[in-house]
Amino acid sequence: MLQPMEAARRVLNEASVNLFLTGRAGTGKTTFLRQLVAECPKRMVVLAPTGVAAINAGGSTIHSFFQLDFAPFLPDRPTPADRKSHRFAKSKINLIRTLDLLVIDEVSMVRPDVLDAVDATLRRLRSSVRPFGGVQLLLIGDLRQLPPVVKDDEWRLLSTCYASPYFFESRALKESGFLMVELTHIYRQTDPTFVEILNRIRDNSADAATLAALNRRAAPGLMPADGADDGYIRLTTHNYRADAINGSRLAALRGVPHIYRAKVSGKFPESSYPADETLIMKRGAQVMFIKNDASPEKAYYNGLIGEVVAMTDDNVTVRPRRDADTGRRQADITVEYASWDNTRYELGDDGEVKEEIEGSFSQIPLRPAWAITIHKSQGLTFDRAIIDAARSFAPGQCYVALSRCRSLEGLVLDSPLPLTAIMTDSAVNAFISEQPRLVAGNEQIERFADSYYCEMLLELFTFRKLDSLFDGYYRAAAAALPRKFPAFMSELDEMRGAMGEVSLTAGRRAAVAEHPSMRELTDVAARLHAYLLRALPHRGDATVAEAIDGKVRGGARWFSERLRRMRSVIEETPMAIENKVLLKRLTQHRDELLEMMGLQEALLRHFGDAPFGAQEYLRVKTRHLLATQSPPRRRRRASR
Repeated sequence: MLQPMEAARRVLNEASVNLFLTGRAGTGKTTFLRQLVAECPKRMVVLAPTGVAAINAGGSTIHSFFQLDFAPFLPDRPTPADRKSHRFAKSKINLIRTLDLLVIDEVSMVRPDVLDAVDATLRRLRSSVRPFGGVQLLLIGDLRQLPPVVKDDEWRLLSTCYASPYFFESRALKESGFLMVELTHIYRQTDPTFVEILNRIRDNSADAATLAALNRRAAPGLMPADGADDGYIRLTTHNYRADAINGSRLAALRGVPHIYRAKVSGKFPESSYPADETLIMKRGAQVMFIKNDASPEKAYYNGLIGEVVAMTDDNVTVRPRRDADTGRRQADITVEYASWDNTRYELGDDGEVKEEIEGSFSQIPLRPAWAITIHKSQGLTFDRAIIDAARSFAPGQCYVALSRCRSLEGLVLDSPLPLTAIMTDSAVNAFISEQPRLVAGNEQIERFADSYYCEMLLELFTFRKLDSLFDGYYRAAAAALPRKFPAFMSELDEMRGAMGEVSLTAGRRAAVAEHPSMRELTDVAARLHAYLLRALPHRGDATVAEAIDGKVRGGARWFSERLRRMRSVIEETPMAIENKVLLKRLTQHRDELLEMMGLQEALLRHFGDAPFGAQEYLRVKTRHLLATQSPPRRRRRASR
């Protein structure tokens, strides 16, 4: 059996199954994402529900990437979020059309209607009826941590469509299906007693003994004295409490304050600022680093706490606290302005997804750290913390606070925790107990990979979209061309191949062979699909695999040649039409049809000479779309 992390990595690299990657705090979800971005061959974008989470994940927000409104999206009633496709730039459309994988981090904070709005956008822009336009999803998060924020007026609307505000209620996600992968190895805590306490708090199964063991950390003698240089950070439930504590502690310090102002360039929304725009520092202040050191030295990391020992106009020197386990203290760190980027995605000429920096935010990567909110602590790790969670008001809040600590010895409770502070959501409990898991075995993953190969191969010989586009084009031509260009319409009748709809003389019937018809293409494709569906399950046999390869190459050449001949006729569509409305409609349908014909012909032509592979299929598809970003060249002719 594979480890869950390796099984998830293989599925994302080799198959198209949607995954929900979850796990307790400290199980390596963020590390997995970073490795995936660096190593996965698929074209992907990384999105997150909030600006700060997006910056931390190195991506964009869901709303900005898909240009969604913040108003609730109701699947049964289109909203402005469902009518904004005209605002997408051509480059963004090309990027969306060539996506293989969509990653959403911190998905526990994503509402279901947001996923359904993403689904509607992807289906529309990718011209697909499949959920999420056929894009594979990787959803990362822990539902036992902080839930989505939904205002009362928003929930009044959303409750008419969804049973709960969590992402798994998304209609599109239920239609597409997904598997859950749970990371189980905890890297943050090593004490089995503390791990057991955290697990019981997380699952809302804490009994009297569990609570008693935890509340021993609320003994008065454990609380450090006010003003003591002890390296503790206080986690509170509300912003005003954290701000008040930090403000009073900073004001109590003697000495002249240094003020550091952020440097912002380009587009960087204030709501996404990852640090204080104005940072006030004093010697002796307890601070926390809020960014990982990007230099080779890796001198500091997000969550490291220390004391300010020196300042200049351009930097701050911090003396880290002693390590709780070894008692050793790291050398002083002089930190200068660091930058965060506001990233958007573009598609490069090579077909790879490129990150484009829209704006930059530079600031000393520190914040006063006598206290922070539990919400802001999510994702951080502390050796010493004072937990003020007795007033917890949301499911998962108490668990998030407690799980920030490495050990029970480094945890102090501001006051004993009542059972009422430990909350879980019944909808989350039901989902976790019922959701199918990925079985981390090679056999299952091989089946997924084989299914992905078959899916891509059958798509190569699928002409439903082309048939639909041809029908729209034919109707537009039939409204605009018959009187002035009857000969051309006869050719289209032949290409349409609609049995019983066109009456032909014997001579004209003989001429039908001059032009392939859509009827011919769809009929032959149906027979080829039937063959492949019978043969593909047995392609482990070398003889069968060789037969399939020959059939695919021969079929690809056959279809490619017929599409080329059909496309050459469509390109000669007469455009000398006086009625501007009919001309506009015909032009639009013709251009859409030619675009699809060109794509499918390019794919078929390639695999008429090369063995089929799922990744190669995606690569050729992207390369063609990039090469045809401009509209097809229009040809005019006066008569036929």
